[in-house]
Amino acid sequence: MGISTGTVAAPDTKNRATTPPIPPDPEPSPSEPRDGAFAALRDSNFARYWVTLALSLTGGWVRITAMGFLVYDITGDPFRLAMINVAMAAPQLIGNLVAGNILDHVDRRKVLVFVQITYMAMMAILVALVIAGSVEYWHLVAISIGTGIAVGFDWPARLSLVPSLVPKEQMQSAIALNASAFNASRILGPTLGGWLIATVGLAVAFGFTLGAAAPYALVLLGLTTVRPQEKRARGNALAMMKEGYGYIWRHARIRSLMSVEIVPIAIGMSYVTLAPAVARDILDVGSTGLGYMLAATGIGALTGSVLVAWLSGIRHRGRLVIVAVGIFGALSVAYALSSSIYVTLPIMFLMGLTTATYSTIKETLVQTLVDDGYRGRVMATNSIFWSFSPIGALLAGAMAAVFGLQAALAINGALVLLYAPLLWLATPVRDID
Repeated sequence: MGISTGTVAAPDTKNRATTPPIPPDPEPSPSEPRDGAFAALRDSNFARYWVTLALSLTGGWVRITAMGFLVYDITGDPFRLAMINVAMAAPQLIGNLVAGNILDHVDRRKVLVFVQITYMAMMAILVALVIAGSVEYWHLVAISIGTGIAVGFDWPARLSLVPSLVPKEQMQSAIALNASAFNASRILGPTLGGWLIATVGLAVAFGFTLGAAAPYALVLLGLTTVRPQEKRARGNALAMMKEGYGYIWRHARIRSLMSVEIVPIAIGMSYVTLAPAVARDILDVGSTGLGYMLAATGIGALTGSVLVAWLSGIRHRGRLVIVAVGIFGALSVAYALSSSIYVTLPIMFLMGLTTATYSTIKETLVQTLVDDGYRGRVMATNSIFWSFSPIGALLAGAMAAVFGLQAALAINGALVLLYAPLLWLATPVRDID
């Protein structure tokens, strides 16, 4: 496969645990050579990867839409709907912690293939249960745990793999396209999921998720890299984890950039998790309306990520990130207070756009700064923050029982809004150009 075995070996145990001095962060240059927003797609190897990735991610959003609808249909309880996400996020968090160490000394493609096989197995079980008409809430909890384990390795591996698939001058394009695939799937996936549920049923929806993962796994088996993966020598897992966190902490720009999404993810993303409850109890639009709501977020997110790709030379990117976080918080409050689908849809579009703007810029800057030998651990740490998303949903679900669903979501939105000035005043993000 053309992967180098360029391990960083140590002559003895003492030296193995020693971390070499780390130079100051290089400032990403906005004038770095670029070859167009879609330059990476000119390479057939990356193009195959990107197309099948987009299909796989679309299947994932079909699953998210169908799972939320199924859980709320069975329970009618916003808290238990949030608990499903906790069941997935807890093992995902553990998987993220382990994945960082593994991804820096094994072939990341093989990890992704194994993840797809595990994921397809979970979906096959779910399809069988739905067809048999015997699905219960505890089945969905167990399947969410199994899926969470797989996802814990999946996203860090995808993020770590992308920079090795293209030349350095196309990295901006590849990262933006990777984000675009994720965001495009958020458009098609929920809409397709809502349509499948309404027309042919949940079993077909989950079956689509299963089938969409297969082409991605097959492409991974034949994928080649243009740059050898720099592999770290195997060592004590805890020591490697400590080394990775130490690397992040000593690089001020990487550390501050990674702090950007802590509150927006942990608190703000509850608007997606609890969307099935909003669609049914507040807006009264059913599964089709739910699909439109999540698709509106996806359209906004795709617009934002493509816009970032086109404006790759823009200055003051750190300030733009913080402003986008603040706007997202304000929009979250507006979303919570809306009782009309016609008001909610444009708000969700703008929420998706602002989220994609700060996330894509932040990810591009981090990928530019990080050394490849630490990339797996850094991306795994970054993915850990996404494991926090059920925290806000769980908090909102608990508050909804006391104050009502809209008030609970509004409180979460206000917390995100208040986080923006904290980022501006307490971190160096605003100084990153």
